This record gives sequence, C-alpha cells and structure tokens, in this order.
Amino acid sequence: MRTVSELTEADDPAWPEIHQELASAPVPIKILPVHPANGARNLYALQVSTRSALGALALHTGGVLVDHGWLRVFGGGDPARRMPGLAEVNDMTAGYPPTLLVGVDVIGGRFEINGADPAALGRPGSPGDICYFAPDTLEWEEHLDGHSSWLSWLATGGTTSFYEDLRWSGWAEQTRNLWLDQGFSSYPPLFTQEAQNNPVAISRKVVPLAELHGFLANSAGSR
Repeated sequence: MRTVSELTEADDPAWPEIHQELASAPVPIKILPVHPANGARNLYALQVSTRSALGALALHTGGVLVDHGWLRVFGGGDPARRMPGLAEVNDMTAGYPPTLLVGVDVIGGRFEINGADPAALGRPGSPGDICYFAPDTLEWEEHLDGHSSWLSWLATGGTTSFYEDLRWSGWAEQTRNLWLDQGFSSYPPLFTQEAQNNPVAISRKVVPLAELHGFLANSAGSR
C-alpha cells in the first residue's frame, strides 16, 4: 500500500486540466468542497496517484454535480450534502470491488468502471471502460473507454442529448431541491412498455437512491 505522500508526488497532476475543463462546460457543473482528511482517506483507499482523474477527484473534490445535480460524480465526499466518497460508496473496507461505481443519476442510472473480467459479470466492453446501467432498459451498456474520457464527455455537455428522452418539464428545479442521496422513483417504471408509450403520464416521487437502486437491481434480476 502506497502512502498518501507517495500518491501525491506526481510531476503532472491531473487536477489543473480537469478543473479547467469542468469550468468551461456548457452545462451547469458544481464542484463540491472536500475536507482534506476525507480527500486523503479516499485517495489512500483507491491507491491511485493524482496523475489520474480518479485520484484527482478523490483528493480535490467532494464530488461534482452535473446539470443541477442530475448526475453526481463521486470524489472525496461531502457529508454536509449527503454525498458519499468513492471509498464509502464502493464499500472499500472489504477491499477493492470487482467494478468501481463513479457516478449516479437521479433516475437510478449508474456509471461504473469495468474491472479485470467484465464478461464474468455480464458487462460489455474491456477492463477500464465505463459502463452505464440504464434504468429504462435494465441493462448494462458500454459507454466510454475510461474515466478521463467520461469526465471530458461530461464537460462537453454529453448529458444533454444522452438524457433528452428521459427528462420532463420542470426536471431541473425539482433536481436542485434533492439531497444528494435522493432520486426520483417513476410510476410506471421507466423500463415498462406503459412508461415508454406514454412518458407524459409518468408520476414521480422522491426516494432514497439506495432504495431506487435496489428496486432496479431486483427488477433486472427477475427478468
């Protein structure tokens, strides 16, 4: 295990470039503050250097909110806003997980980095690729070829077209009012034919994200 000092000794840290890229995004992006101790703890758990985008976010941010918080990118955590850090959301007390959750959206979607054997977990793509669990299909979809590419996609406004068919009138204001451990449960569920045939008839309520993720996982497993 490398120490925090060793992990931060990078000659070319990734954060300045990432910060500049996020600051110039065409969509609303908010960088959450992080307590130095939380940043260091998450960096140590991840065992990646600050040359990487993952290490940079863990050390320098409490997380990143995209599109008024529609998409939450994990970093070192911000307890005041109920935003967990990467180590907590991936339960790294038990060691390194087979995939790494790096972001969630308010409708139950999940962005994860593939581990060493994606096929064994039923995931598309190669090790290190970003995959997306889509709440409207209940399937894992290959998304981008790495965490840095994913951040660049976010910074260039990729979410606008990606979520175009899943947003509704007033979504931005409703999303801004959520705690960062909350999302929207839909009825009928987004993966049903009823919801897809008549999206304007969907009703939504605020629920804990953990509850929403559990429902979608159970629904996917029962198919």
